[in-house]
Amino acid sequence: MKKADIPTGSFEAQFSWLRRCGGYEVELAEVEQLITEFFRTLELPDHPTIYDYLVLGLRKQDIIATFNWDPFLMQALRRNRDTASMPDIRFLHGCVLYATCTEHEVLGIPTEECPFCAESLIQGKLIYPDDTKDYASDTIIHRDWMVVTERLKQAIHFTIFGYSGPATDFNAKQLLLTEWKKNPFLSINHVEIIDIADSDELRRRWSEYIPYQHEIFISNFWESSIAKFPRRTSEWKIAASMYGIPTEAIGPYRTDDLSELQGWYSKLVREEISTSAYLGK
Repeated sequence: MKKADIPTGSFEAQFSWLRRCGGYEVELAEVEQLITEFFRTLELPDHPTIYDYLVLGLRKQDIIATFNWDPFLMQALRRNRDTASMPDIRFLHGCVLYATCTEHEVLGIPTEECPFCAESLIQGKLIYPDDTKDYASDTIIHRDWMVVTERLKQAIHFTIFGYSGPATDFNAKQLLLTEWKKNPFLSINHVEIIDIADSDELRRRWSEYIPYQHEIFISNFWESSIAKFPRRTSEWKIAASMYGIPTEAIGPYRTDDLSELQGWYSKLVREEISTSAYLGK
């Protein structure tokens, strides 16, 4: 192997290149083990993080699909789940803290049992960089992909947060795009992209996903629909896109105290419960 042959750029590109070359199975397995061990050591700080705002700002009808291996979304979900109903979370490349039951939809951790059948929860594998990722080979990964692609066909708003769509994820992007284009609401849908890249670059990167030039480019989370309309993104979207009615933002609410944050979101939850009772739901 010549040094000049090694691709420059991201870890994903270099890892994928080594796998294609062959002959490095032992070394790659060691790298995978080191990555797993590292991510398992990560913990959220005691104060609120973007992960807390994400899981508290969405509801059970919403879904978060992530390609990240880290444990942060699971940690945020577990420390906030007594405050509000949580969104569905799907780990499209696996997660070091996520475990589930092969027979039942359970969002748990590896040390837990299924509440329905009492079987120990199992952990899906981590999907490492590869130009030809096989999402069907792992039961758990495949199930999460099936759920996400089905939900994309029904979504009324699609937010992409900090995901660059690297070349090694080409097949993943095409899978998502295929199902997104089947969505019957594309004429009123927007794609919201939270990314520090400039708008021309984002448009180049995601143009196939953006229907009718319905794009929202923002550089930080606090300007997003999740931050400005927490737990009310559907109401905001329907009012704006279907009826042309502007909605006054109720956020973002920012604090350095997690208990204070949970208390603020608890008020929104009480409003949801009250409204559901009034509507007889």
